[in-house]
Parts: sequence; structure tokens; C-alpha cells
Amino acid sequence: MKYSVWLQGVLGYGYGKAAAIYDRFGSAKGVYDADEERLYNSGLFTKTAFSRAKDKSLAEAESILAYCKEQGIEIIPYGDTRYPIGFSQIPDFPIVIYAKGSLPSLEEIPSVCIVGPRKCSDFGVKAAYSLSSRLARGGMAVVSGGALGVDSAAHKGALAENGVTVLIMPCGFGYDYLSENENLRENIILNGGAVITEFSPKTPVGRSAFQVRNRLMSALTLGTVIIEAGERSGALITARHALEQGKDIFVIPGNPTLPQYIGSNNLLRDGAKPLLTAKDVFFEYLGAYKDKLDIEKAYSRPSGKRELPPEIAATEPENVPAKEINLSGLSQTAVSLYNAAPTDAFCVDELSVFCDYDANELMIAMTELELAGVVKAVPGGRYLKLQ
Repeated sequence: MKYSVWLQGVLGYGYGKAAAIYDRFGSAKGVYDADEERLYNSGLFTKTAFSRAKDKSLAEAESILAYCKEQGIEIIPYGDTRYPIGFSQIPDFPIVIYAKGSLPSLEEIPSVCIVGPRKCSDFGVKAAYSLSSRLARGGMAVVSGGALGVDSAAHKGALAENGVTVLIMPCGFGYDYLSENENLRENIILNGGAVITEFSPKTPVGRSAFQVRNRLMSALTLGTVIIEAGERSGALITARHALEQGKDIFVIPGNPTLPQYIGSNNLLRDGAKPLLTAKDVFFEYLGAYKDKLDIEKAYSRPSGKRELPPEIAATEPENVPAKEINLSGLSQTAVSLYNAAPTDAFCVDELSVFCDYDANELMIAMTELELAGVVKAVPGGRYLKLQ
């Protein structure tokens, strides 16, 4: 264990030749025991890593081991039976990972990564929550990064169904990261999920931390769902890693005139799978996981009747009094669609992410809402709620 922690300190995080080093030296201890000449002649170490590898002191590694024991942080080195197979299949795998909670065997449970921006629209938050809850109810695990916005909504959606969710942090457990989500991380652990990181305990969030972390989110899962990726969204980094790793990429389409969909729609243009309902994900993996996935259970409750938690439902701008809306006399389908609709302009097809209605039902319900004067058509084939 201590040699793996030592080697992590030598190589740093996301070291591209980690797999080649293990092939050459066999183990972390094999690197530790190698003399300078052998290390240098391997050609696998950068100047910085070679300089660190010459220092055989284990003091820092032993200090990390003691800290983790005291704080209840589990250390899982590469090669351990608990180490995720998905990580071991990438060339820049983590030498060790640190974990709290119960890290599920995601080789046995079909899993998906859901990512998107911190500052997202009302639709983005609700889409992440609703999609995640339905996937979890149908037997899938949800992985994300624990940030505000889409990530948090994805974790909360899985938790709402007592589903399995894993949060991967861009820093160490000893760093005070995003205190607003401390309760979320605790709830994930209490619910039988896990919070993990490859960063040693006192490591802060660095400039490259998110890119380094994002490769693990895609590596741990079968596919990655992208929600509202702008032209330079960090979610596109995860999508790139997924592509390099041979994983599936699912994208919720959006209005091409809106900036938050430029990156998303570019991914679709380049071959990503369009995601209109949770069934698009389920059907992709049903053949390989027939005994794990239950689409009937996932759709056992109309999502329009499920109440969203306050922090998900109340995503409208603050301090803006809502207009009193009268929905009496409307069908349940129309009421469900109105409640699911975002506050900004939307296409009818977007609402299928939340509600299991066919195209004909959707259009009939939208006609009801228009006639009732609670939505109006706007240019581009879109609608706007009147509040």
C-alpha cells in the first residue's frame, strides 16, 4: 500500500505512461526497488518524475496512510480486487484511489455518467434530475462530479429513488471543497454509494484538476450523458475522454440558436447518440444487462406526478413574483407538461425527457395549454410559459 501511495506522489495525477510503467516494473514496489539507471533507461519517466523517483523516503506516504486511517478514508491501490476495472483499462489509470462509502462493483451494475454546466437553465437541472431518477429506478448507477448545477441534480435524482450513485471529486478529502454540497456527499455515503478521488488528502483543486478527474467519470461508466454543453463547456472534456475510451456519448438536443447547446449539438453532428427519453439509454444496454435493467419499473410511475424536491423545482429567478396560473379543467397530461416545462423557451420534444407521452399526446396537451392561455408559441417552433 505505502509503495503505491509513494508512486502516486512520484508520477502525479493522470500520468500517461502509468500502464507502461507497471508493465515494465511489475508493481509500485518494483519501481521503488529499481536503481536510478534502470529507471532512467526505461524512458518512462519525465524529468520531474525521475527526480522524485530517486527519493526513496516513505515518510510522506506513511503520513498519508496514517491520516486516512484516522479519517476513515479507504485507500484502494491499482491491482487490488476492489479497484474498478474501468480505471485499469485506461493507460493513465490512478495509482491509488481514496474512497468513502461503499464503492459498488460497476462491472456488474450498468452505469452512466451525467454531466453538464454548473450554471445551467431550469430545463437542464430538471432534465438531469428526472433522467437520473428514472435510470436509477430502472437499475442503473449514476456517476457525476458533485458540482453545482447538473452534477448535483443528477446525484439527487438517483438518491430520490434510493439508487446507487458515485461522486468523483477533483481534490483530496482533506481539502474544504464546495461546502454547499457537504450534505449531498454525506447522503450519497449514507445511501450506500461512494465518494472517491485519486487526489491525496490535502490536495486542493488545481487548474487541471477537473480535466484529470473527468477521465475517471467516463472510464467508470458505460456511457456519458451530456446536458447543455456550451461551446467551451467542461462537459465536452468528459465527452472527449469517453470517445477516446470507446464509450458511448448521449446528448440531449437543444435549440441551435442558444449558446448552451452549441457544444451539445456539435457532438450530435459528429455522431453522438441523441437522447430524447431514458429509454434511449436503457435500450442501448438492455441486451447485455437483461437481468439488471427493468424498464417497466423505471416507467412505473408517470414522472409528471412525481413532485420534485424544492431545490430542483424552485430554479426560477429569485425575487420575481410568479403570476397566478389556473390549470383547473386541464387534462393530467397537460398539467404534467406545464409543471415539467422550463421557464425559458422550449421545444415540445424536450419534455419527453421527463414524461412518457407519445408525440400525439404531447401536441394535444400543448394545444390545451395554448387555449388555456398558459403557454404561447414563439419563433423557432418553441413555446414559452406565461407566468
